[in-house]
Amino acid sequence: MNTLPYIQISRKVSLTLCFFCLLFFLSCSDDGPDTSKEAKLSPVIDKSASSEIVGRTKQDSPVVYVEELDQFQEFFKEQHETSFSHVANKNWMSFTAGKDGVLTKILLFGKANYLISQHYGSAMRGFVRKSNPNNGPKLGQWELSRDDIVAQLANQGLQETEPGWITIAIKGRVPQENGSTYFLVCDQIDDDKSWFGAFAFSEGNTYLSGRHWLHPDHDLVFRTYVGKTSEQIDKEQKKHADFEPAQASQTSDLGDPRISPPPPPKPMISTDAVISRPIEYKPAVEVDPKLGGTPPSPKSSAPDGPLLENEDSISPPILQPEEPKAAETDQPEESVEPKEEKSLFNRLFKKNEQD
Repeated sequence: MNTLPYIQISRKVSLTLCFFCLLFFLSCSDDGPDTSKEAKLSPVIDKSASSEIVGRTKQDSPVVYVEELDQFQEFFKEQHETSFSHVANKNWMSFTAGKDGVLTKILLFGKANYLISQHYGSAMRGFVRKSNPNNGPKLGQWELSRDDIVAQLANQGLQETEPGWITIAIKGRVPQENGSTYFLVCDQIDDDKSWFGAFAFSEGNTYLSGRHWLHPDHDLVFRTYVGKTSEQIDKEQKKHADFEPAQASQTSDLGDPRISPPPPPKPMISTDAVISRPIEYKPAVEVDPKLGGTPPSPKSSAPDGPLLENEDSISPPILQPEEPKAAETDQPEESVEPKEEKSLFNRLFKKNEQD
């Protein structure tokens, strides 16, 4: 009996079974990966990426018992405005501390930028660096939004297009040392924009202990405030024990410091302007010609126009002394000798010689 056809049939059946088994396993492998596990990984990545931003909001304002004005620059020119950027070398202003303590706030004079713009963002934030704006140690943090500026100007009775004092509150502890230079640095602007703010500045290097990034001779209109903690107050009281009662009364009165709104800054006056003031000229002494003196010269009378500041002040007329009488001044020197002969000594001496 020939078994070859049966063998061939069995081989075909086995190959068919193997093919179906392979298809079954392939279909099972396609359903194997669980896509829900991949979806669970995204929150972990988001938390790690946003950890730095969340950490900024944890710092609080420093607790101080005394707050004082330290540095300030209040001169400016109209229509002179500048902004902050998040780009290096275009994102800072500097000042030199004059008091030891804790930096509490920085006031800038300006207004809100345009609401809808392709250049200005809705807020900016940054930190304070010491000694260098790029690689100095980071101290504290701060944040300022356009809504904050509008609200602060409204409290001063101003519109958002009118300039006024804008307060930047410093969060965290920024120890300030007398004589050290500090930089207010912006490192982030919202809405993927490049600029923020419209702040007034001056020219001519009016503040020698700092500058603005725009130019070495440009300075923002600003004020810095320094506070003192209870530990710093205790140290100062120990150093100045003689003034302990006075300092104790000051600290008790300033337990809840509230600083009144500062006055507006002073605009700069051009050095080329000439300031004149009218004067009313009167001679210092009136001289009567009959008494032998000379009347004041017509050249020394008051000018018709106003007296300028750069002109020399007009001096009063110089009076000439009265000329002495001829009887007192025209006597010759020889007239003194006869008077000497009439003295008692000369008469006795000559009398002895005659004897």
